[in-house]
Amino acid sequence: MDLEKRVVLATGGTGGHVFPAQALAQELMAQGKTVFIFTDGRGSQFNDSSFLTVKIPADQMQGSLGKKIKGGLKLMTGVGAALYHLRRLKPHVVVGFGGYASFPTLLAASFLRLPTIVHQADAYFGRTNRLLASFVTRIATSFPHVENIPHACQKKVSFTGLPVRPDIQPAPYVTSEEKKPFHLLVTGGSQGARVFGEIVPEAIRLLDPSLQKRLYVSQQCRPEFLTVTQALYAQTKAHVELSPFLDTMSERYKRAHLVISRAGASSVVEAALVGRPAIFVPYPYAMDDHQFYNAQEAQKVEGGWLIREKDFASNKLAILLSDLITSPWKLAHAAVNIRAIAIPDASLRLAHLVSLTS
Repeated sequence: MDLEKRVVLATGGTGGHVFPAQALAQELMAQGKTVFIFTDGRGSQFNDSSFLTVKIPADQMQGSLGKKIKGGLKLMTGVGAALYHLRRLKPHVVVGFGGYASFPTLLAASFLRLPTIVHQADAYFGRTNRLLASFVTRIATSFPHVENIPHACQKKVSFTGLPVRPDIQPAPYVTSEEKKPFHLLVTGGSQGARVFGEIVPEAIRLLDPSLQKRLYVSQQCRPEFLTVTQALYAQTKAHVELSPFLDTMSERYKRAHLVISRAGASSVVEAALVGRPAIFVPYPYAMDDHQFYNAQEAQKVEGGWLIREKDFASNKLAILLSDLITSPWKLAHAAVNIRAIAIPDASLRLAHLVSLTS
């Protein structure tokens, strides 16, 4: 096996860390490189038999003293395991995707003086990546502007964009004219179902009945909130589809005239890539409030509206929805603008950076 074509991707945990790694893995393999995934045991999300998955112990060092000690011991075990496997595989570059699951591998790679890249998904430089910033060779970012990158590391930064699922592609935006159906996509995931399930239907109930009739709502809703949310929507004249899991997301994005969403990096970038204006409500308990910074990037280019959860009230949302539905040119303008923060060939750009770093 050609040693010059071996790449280790270190990731694990949530989709925000895993999905970009999956997208890069597919691009690298298409270029003939051999890919190894180092993950913390949550690697069941990597179901592609074309690359090898290696389990690396990892844990957070948070909470009580006992938990911190336990996390520290697991971290040291993870570094040892990563050292062993990196010496065995001899990769030409190691790429980490943030989060504590990637830390042992990137630290071990630095000890071995291997070329390294950290990819920063959010518009706020994460704690793990900040700890690694002075050790790694390069830093790749999803957004043009990222807060909290150490000044001494600015020269390492390359804006590559965020690799997303290959089915998410740019699509023309067609405005919804008067009396025509208006498609609203509401996707909050596990961190948004309750807030969106209460506020959005109540806001729609406050709209003029003629606007309610035009609305076709596709909304993600956790199973335990389905009954309550359905009851709230029953008081409206909107056409509603509620589901714990929304499939065919690429088609839903294409139909959407407006998106209401949390502001994880993937959510913001997917809306931007397709070219869909969005109301972003950052999850208030996200570490370092990073979702706020993601949403801010869309707001800066006038491609979306940022609403803090504490201000996300049904009466205020109703006023905004009424204005946007009856002013389709505002949405069309935002649909063009939001594209500015998306890089359609992000996987290719990041793969190119991998080649440059080797």
